Formats: sequence, structure tokens, C-alpha cells
Amino acid sequence: MSSPSTAPPRTLRSLEGLRAIAVIFVFLSHALVLGAFTDQDAFSVLNTLTGEGRIGFLAVSFFFVLSGFVLTWSAKPGQTAVGFWRRRLMRIGPCHLLIAVIALSQFAAAGETIRWGPAVANLFLVQNWWPEQDLIMYQFNGATWTLAVELLCYAFFPLLLRLVNRLGTRALWYGVGGLGLTAILLPAVSYPLLSGFPPSEFYPAGSWPQLWALYFFPPVRSIDFIIGMFLARIVATGQWPKIRIMPAVLVNLGVFLLLFHLPIPFGIAALYPLPTAMLIGALATRDLSGKGTLLSGRFMVWLGELSFSFYIIHLTVMFAVHAAFAGDLVGYAHAYTRTPFGTATAIAFIIGLYALCVALAWVVSNTVERPAMRRWSRPASQRAPRRPEPAPQPQP
Repeated sequence: MSSPSTAPPRTLRSLEGLRAIAVIFVFLSHALVLGAFTDQDAFSVLNTLTGEGRIGFLAVSFFFVLSGFVLTWSAKPGQTAVGFWRRRLMRIGPCHLLIAVIALSQFAAAGETIRWGPAVANLFLVQNWWPEQDLIMYQFNGATWTLAVELLCYAFFPLLLRLVNRLGTRALWYGVGGLGLTAILLPAVSYPLLSGFPPSEFYPAGSWPQLWALYFFPPVRSIDFIIGMFLARIVATGQWPKIRIMPAVLVNLGVFLLLFHLPIPFGIAALYPLPTAMLIGALATRDLSGKGTLLSGRFMVWLGELSFSFYIIHLTVMFAVHAAFAGDLVGYAHAYTRTPFGTATAIAFIIGLYALCVALAWVVSNTVERPAMRRWSRPASQRAPRRPEPAPQPQP
């Protein structure tokens, strides 16, 4: 594997800060399905402001595009495929296993029957490969379906990177445009082909296979990741146009508002990759100019660095806390009694949940995620040697 030859990788702090915003969008889209509001009018207002969950869809697309961008941007000369795969598995594996143990322990303590088929599929991150609703919706941590997509992307990344690094500017732009157009056309193609199935309780606008094909199926979602790879090369070779951040933000906002007037299938994933790529490119070039942004401040970068730990724990935490109000030990994937609150209390509850998730993400990041990366992401022969302990000094 090789890295862009035109410039050494640099830390792009604004992109790290943008992770914090994206994970808040995911958190809000999930918090609003807790059933925490007594006043349904207030809930409807908040639900509309978040696009009825679409901000979560937008954020997920951003994470996939950013993943392809960052891995391409930071790839080093001489990096082997096996070494890359080891580092990526050590990044996602320990936190994933931690939540699996916690969630399954909750199930056991509550006397909940564990459905081992979906549980095992979830554990090995293969739950997205079949259009079976239970494999994705009944799992101990619903956030991990994105890790199944990432695993596919990690598998092909070393080989595809060699190709991407050889492409000229025109081919890179054709790649971005062609993949973006493919994502846009997928709903028009897949919906008629998968129209013979009954509506899904999780997706009233269509059947479960239709939702699966557009949102969960790993090869389809890898389109976003590959766009990110092309984008990284375009930025690294200095071919990204001078697009300011505010126009890129307005384009994303415009697409978000447009989705209210388009058929629902287009609001799942089809229109997000290109606008998010535009924003990532604008922020990256701003950072490279040395100017920075509001997102590149220390606090936003700190939140962004916690984004993976936050993402992997947030569903387990928020549902467990909400279930505790009804005296239940299990929240996610369990039909617990939902406790609603008045509007002000419900908003305070959601803010408190966010703060709790940040605090626990910090704990998980510093006790599991980062130590695992330091200890196991490289073979023992390649790890930095520990500094020798200073010799004890005689007391005077």
C-alpha cells in the first residue's frame, strides 16, 4: 500500500471536530424514538426539525465518506495489507466485544431469552448480508451494522488504494461523479425489483428488503467509502476546487430540506454522499491552508476523538437508562415500558443522556479503545520499547 506522494499526511482537525457534530445527529435521531415525550405536539416539532430521522441518515453517510477519506489520506508507504487489517480490527473489535458482553449480561440478568442466531450474526458483524429483519433489528447493539459495512471496506481497501493512487485527476472526478450518480439511481432501480414484499413495521414506506437494499447492504453502502477514497486523492494532489465552507454547508442544508419533498426512498441514503464529500473537501482544504475553523478547536477535536466510543455505546446506554425508570434491566431490543416526561423534563433527560454518553465514551476510549490499539495494533517486534524505569536513588 502507498500513500499520496504529493504531500505527507497532516492532521485535519476540522474533520475530527465534524465527527462530533455527526455523532450528535445520530444520537438525536435515536433519542427521539425512546418515547420520552408526553406532549406529542412538542415531539412532532422536534421530529420535524431532525427530518424525521434523516439527520441520522446524513451523519451515517458522512462517517462512511470520512472513513474512506481518512484511511486514504493517512496511508503510509510500505504499509502492508495484513498490518492494515490488524490495526483496523484492533480499533473496532475491543469496544464491540465490550458492549456485546455488557448487553448479553443484561439479557441474562433480566431472564431475557437470547436469540442466538441474530446474536451470533451481530457478534461476527455479518448481520447485514441477508435481507432478514431480525438479524439487524434484533441485536444486542443496533449501532454495529455500520461496522459490518466497514469490515467490507477494510477488506478491499489495500487493493483499491493501489488503483486509486494510480488514477489521474480526470479519472478521480469521474469516479466521484459516477459513484454519486449510482447512489442516486439505486432507489429507482431497487424499488421496482423488490416490490413484491409486504410492508415492514420498521419502514412503512416499503418492504424490509427495499430498506435493506438501500441502507444496510454492505456493497451499496461501500459506495460512500469509495467516494471518500477518491476525494482524498483529489485533495492530496491539489485538485480540489476553491469551495468555501459556508456554500458547502448550505448545499447540505438544501439537500436536507429537499428530501421533505421527494419520495422517501431518496431520503435514506441516495442523495447524501456527494454533499457530504463537498463539505469534507472544503474543511480539509481549509485546514491545509493553516487557517482552521470553529470545528478545529480543542474541545470539538476532543469530542470528535471520542466519536467511535460514543457511537458504539450510545444505544446501549440510552435505552438502559430509560428502561431503568420502569424498573427494567434491559432496554435495547427489549419491549420495556416506555416512561414519558413533560417537554422540559424530556429535553433535560436527552441532554443528560448525551452528557452521560460522553463521559462513558471517555472512559471506554481511555481504558479499552486506545490501550488496545497501543498494545495489539502492531506485532510485538514493531512496538515502541518501554522506557526503562529510573534506578532508585539512595536516600540522603
